[in-house]
Amino acid sequence: MSQARPTILIADDDPVTRLFVKNALEPAGMVVVEATGGKEALSKFEAEPADLVILDIMMPEVDGYLTCSRIRSLPRGKRIPILILTGLDDVNSIAQAYQHGATDFITKPVNATILCHHVRYMLRTNNVLHALIRSESRLELAQRIARIGNWDWNPKTNRFAMSNELCRLVGVRPQDFTGTFEGFLNLVHPDDRPLVTGALQKLVAQQTPCDIDHRIVLPNGTDFIIHLQAEAVREEEVDEVTVIGTAQDITERKQAERAIHQLAYYDSLTGLANRVLFKDRLSNAISYAARHDQHLATLFIDLDRFKIINDTLGHTVGDLLLTRVAERLSESVRQSDSVSRHADHEPVHALARLGGDEFTILLTALPQPEDAGRVARRILESLAHPFIIEGHEIFISASIGISIYPSDGSTVEALLKNADTAMYHAKEQGRNNCQFYSSGLNAAAAERLDLENELRRALEREEFVVFYQPKLNIHSRTILGAEALVRWKHPKRGLVPPGVFLNAAIDTGLIRSMDEWVLREACRQVKAWETAGLPAISISANVSNSLFHGRTLPATVADALRDSGLNPSQLELELTESIAMRDVEASVTMLEGLRTMGVRLSIDDFGTGYSSLSYLQRFPLSRLKIDQSFVRDLLTNENNVKITRAIIAMAHSLNLSVLAEGVETEGQLARLREEGCDEVQGYLFSRPVCAEDFEKLLRGDADARTAA
Repeated sequence: MSQARPTILIADDDPVTRLFVKNALEPAGMVVVEATGGKEALSKFEAEPADLVILDIMMPEVDGYLTCSRIRSLPRGKRIPILILTGLDDVNSIAQAYQHGATDFITKPVNATILCHHVRYMLRTNNVLHALIRSESRLELAQRIARIGNWDWNPKTNRFAMSNELCRLVGVRPQDFTGTFEGFLNLVHPDDRPLVTGALQKLVAQQTPCDIDHRIVLPNGTDFIIHLQAEAVREEEVDEVTVIGTAQDITERKQAERAIHQLAYYDSLTGLANRVLFKDRLSNAISYAARHDQHLATLFIDLDRFKIINDTLGHTVGDLLLTRVAERLSESVRQSDSVSRHADHEPVHALARLGGDEFTILLTALPQPEDAGRVARRILESLAHPFIIEGHEIFISASIGISIYPSDGSTVEALLKNADTAMYHAKEQGRNNCQFYSSGLNAAAAERLDLENELRRALEREEFVVFYQPKLNIHSRTILGAEALVRWKHPKRGLVPPGVFLNAAIDTGLIRSMDEWVLREACRQVKAWETAGLPAISISANVSNSLFHGRTLPATVADALRDSGLNPSQLELELTESIAMRDVEASVTMLEGLRTMGVRLSIDDFGTGYSSLSYLQRFPLSRLKIDQSFVRDLLTNENNVKITRAIIAMAHSLNLSVLAEGVETEGQLARLREEGCDEVQGYLFSRPVCAEDFEKLLRGDADARTAA
């Protein structure tokens, strides 16, 4: 009904009949609209559709049959109740009325009360029908939005009915579906059919609700995942069980869940397990090993000198290298199945990337703990082969630490910590090797931690001092300058050499502050000697990667020169090839700026890095320093002589002076002089000494010059 008072349209050419209908229905709360014939009835219905139409058959111009047909052809007339009220009562007339769309048929004369009840029943039935159609329409829309369909199955008759939406989801036309359980099962992925059959049989037998996920195969061969839910309903009238269920397409949800799982538990660069997943697998493996009295091993792998490669060749190459390393590690682990299997002969291992260049491997069910060493050596052998990445031939090695359950720990944290400790011990043993954990390594790790903590306070407590090693003219042996080298004057440890604490300073990020302090102090001291009347010399200071590629170097140099009053030409900054080559364009800009300030620049340890001569000639340098590794065997290794000769010749062709480090014998000095080297430093002349002792060297050198 369209309103509280339903509208009834009566079409009859007899005014008495129209009056009769009006008097019968209006007292019952209905509004009666009259039409004298079919044509007028159609016009009034189009102007304002009624809730029910009463038609006489025999009317002029347009009879009741045609009027009924035309109303049914109108959009609003498809479901309107139409009552034929006529004096014709033959079977043919009644049949024609229904054929033309009549809802019901009643013959004259009729009792007013019966007519009223008849109309009310038709209105009520039509309202229910409209509500049902509306509900079904909304349900179908909701199912289409939710990608869900419904079905029911009678196990006794095997009748299986699917809704239109479910047919659409599974890719079949309703008329093509066989309507049997087997027909539905044929739509299920073959591997999932036992799951579906078992769940529904259990539902029928035990009344256990069904709640499963399985795949549906579409006619084109692709598949998707549906969530199937069902419950059993007993039909009391026939004492039969009917299974009522729904099926929802959850493919997108499953894909999202997989994506979230991938992000949460896997490394985005290499696709390996991440730290969270590895720790979970290690925890499960520990529980299994404890129950079955087995050994397992944790390997902690750290790539050697990866940072140099990453800084020199860029992060893109570094990332590609990490993915290639992950591939080789995976292959090495697969080859190691023979030493890591459960009783059921299934390989059990886990490989993960913890972050950066750190990887871990879990080996379980080891016959012997030492078998983990075989896997580690296989990994080292695999990594020994060069990687070719974007035209670069890259050599990489690794340091591997191994901890064994249960001797080296019984928890995830203990095994990882001890494997990490063993890995650092491998680095201390020269890198490119593997080391098993031992309890003594914990003491070394604790010592390292104490050292780092004390190092953080050393700057505040002014415990650092600068030592100076002289640089001499190779012909006259007169002191031309000095290299500033940091030492740690520890209140309890005594004088700590840089080899003990420099790596810790780099790891803790203190190296930049340390470099800045050394630079300021060295400039101050050289100017102080000059003010005291000693010969003016140059001073060189090492620049770490952290300071050179930070933003503070130009300001630090300017402040040191201004505060000390030292002439900029007396200051030389030394940096390694790998530092300069990390970002060539940025390095050129930085070096040009420093040269503009008047500062001299040199490359330290030349020949040991990843330099490119085409880039080297772009750097505004003053000097190259030949690394002491070439000088050490200068008298016994002809290759070192050739390399030294080539470096000197190349440097002179670029108008650069050459200084040789690590000169310890007169023979080395003579050979370097023959090859044309300009300056030298080394133990032959002096070890690095404190400022007081270096001042004595300067005074002695000055006295020698005066005497000459």
